[in-house]
Amino acid sequence: MVRSSDTSDVKRLRREMSALIEEIERTTAVLKRYKTLSAQLLSRVENGQVLVEALHQLEGPMRRREVTDAMDQLDSARHRVRLAMFALGEAQGTSVSELGRKLGISRQLAARLAKEAAEGLR
Repeated sequence: MVRSSDTSDVKRLRREMSALIEEIERTTAVLKRYKTLSAQLLSRVENGQVLVEALHQLEGPMRRREVTDAMDQLDSARHRVRLAMFALGEAQGTSVSELGRKLGISRQLAARLAKEAAEGLR
C-alpha cells in the first residue's frame, strides 16, 4: 500500500516510466529503420555494388549515429526509472538488497543506485 508521503515518489516513477516507454517506442522505430537499411546494404553488396558506395548511398554513418544516440537515450531513461524505483522503495521501507534482488541486479549496483537516488532528493 502506498502511503500519502509516497505520492511524490509515485508521481516521479510514473513520469520516468512514461518517458522510458516513449524512449522504447522511439528506439524500436530507429532499430526497425536500421534493420531495413542493413538488409538493403547486404542486398546491394550481394548484387555487386562496392561496399563504400552502398554505405554512402544509404548514409551508413548517419544511421550508426542514430542507433547509438537512441540506445544512449534508452539507457538514460532506464537509469532514471531505476532511481525513481529506489526512491519509492526507500519511502515504502523496502530494503536496498530486496529491491535489487527483485530487479535482478547486483548488491553493488543496487547500493550505488540507492545512494544516487538519495543524493538526487537532497
